[in-house]
Amino acid sequence: MTTAAPSVLLRGLSRGQLLAIDALLAVAVALLGWSAAVEAPLPPRPSWHEPAWLSVLTGVLLAAPVAVRRLRPEAAAWAGLALATAAVGSGVIPDYAGIAPMVVLALVLYTVGTDVEVRRSLWLVLISLAVVGVVFGWTVREPFEVGLVLWVLGLCWTVGLTVRERRAYAARSHEQATELALGHERLRIARDLHDIVAHNMSVIAARAAVADHIADDQPQEMRESLRIIAATSREALAELRRALGALRAEAVVVPTPGLADLGGLVASARSARLAVDLELRGDRAVPEGVGVAVFRMVQEALTNVLKHARATTCRVDIDIGRGELRLEVTDNGSGGARDAGSRDNGAREGGMREGGMGQGLIGMRERAAMFGGDLIAGPGPQGGWVVATTLRYAS
Repeated sequence: MTTAAPSVLLRGLSRGQLLAIDALLAVAVALLGWSAAVEAPLPPRPSWHEPAWLSVLTGVLLAAPVAVRRLRPEAAAWAGLALATAAVGSGVIPDYAGIAPMVVLALVLYTVGTDVEVRRSLWLVLISLAVVGVVFGWTVREPFEVGLVLWVLGLCWTVGLTVRERRAYAARSHEQATELALGHERLRIARDLHDIVAHNMSVIAARAAVADHIADDQPQEMRESLRIIAATSREALAELRRALGALRAEAVVVPTPGLADLGGLVASARSARLAVDLELRGDRAVPEGVGVAVFRMVQEALTNVLKHARATTCRVDIDIGRGELRLEVTDNGSGGARDAGSRDNGAREGGMREGGMGQGLIGMRERAAMFGGDLIAGPGPQGGWVVATTLRYAS
């Protein structure tokens, strides 16, 4: 037996409230069954009529399957079938008042359709229709009326089965949508973690190399490099905590990086002895998603320069127009047109496609594609390396 969600009309009600509704239905069925049982048979039927206590007991017994149909749908169906056919077949409820037991069967068969496994549900409804057909055919002896009763009962079960299938489809769709959203969120967090770790570790590695090189001759400069390494490490840890906090349900929402944070990013790269020139033109009031994408793409591009370019200067150009943003990052490192076939260029281009750098380039392409942009990453016409894209969004 499966536990099905309530229908649209009953959605939002607790299980206790649904059982209370069934209890009210059971009271109504008990009154209907009692009123049907006190009716006398019509001529030429036998004039015998049951005592009053039996009429009351019939109404109470007919109400029982309705009251427990959500708790034990199969048991309620078998009990409802037995009570309804016994009441009609014995004449306690006259055939012309057979609406009362049919209401009971209709309610329990609907619940069988919604809550019982399909194969068992099918067998149960077929047996019920066969028994009802025989009993009503013997008492009513009107084929049309018997056929109408069987059609109504079968329709109630079919409606229940349809509701069950729709609920299952809705549950599968919701589960797939949830998995898709979780996949996108995991991908976003993976990209952010890569960008954070790659950039900050590149700065740390560059400053550590400087400190090692000048340790004997320039102790003051070495200490400055160590201070930058310590500050960059703390910043990286803070950003990692913020990114990992998104994985925790109780995480506090913190501001996401955007265009306003590019200054700190450039300062971090400059601390690694890379001369970075940032030029930002146009209205900076862009959508939050665009700002995050630009920040992460600039972060990844600067990381590439620090790790692979052997560059001394880098320029970040951001031009914001109406409904679009153009980003271009250029450097004077290896990989230009004049040495496109050199080992350095091949190493850098290979690094962009494989390993950690490959993941960074994939992340940049994905961020650009989110806003209808194609990422261009390759040697520049005047030498060096160029990363460029245009992000489009509603103005």
